[in-house]
Amino acid sequence: MAETIRVAVCDDARAVKFFLRTVLEEEGDMKVVSTTSGGQEALVALDLNPADILLLDLLLPDVPEPADLVREIRERWPHTAILLMSNLSPSQLEKEAERLGTDGWTPKAHKPERLRQSVRDIVAARA
Repeated sequence: MAETIRVAVCDDARAVKFFLRTVLEEEGDMKVVSTTSGGQEALVALDLNPADILLLDLLLPDVPEPADLVREIRERWPHTAILLMSNLSPSQLEKEAERLGTDGWTPKAHKPERLRQSVRDIVAARA
């Protein structure tokens, strides 16, 4: 049996964090190891609970420039993949993901099975 994928979630909306935890843990191959509401909180959580992948909201109140946060995560946890999330249009979100150098992107309104598969694919690609 494959190892459980450790997922960190950083989003300022409580409902989104609840939804993501529910969807990701539904099939048993993923475990949400932290849920945070801001960039600095995410950094602390990653120190305490290493993750294979971070689902990162593009627009966080305490993160004026997401590139700075992505760069710090890459430096401190080079093996942690980053999946960018937003309610932007897919074309805008894709451009931001490319600009930031994340491993992928997903609309927040993604279907649960597509979201789980995106997480699996990104983690597998970095293994």
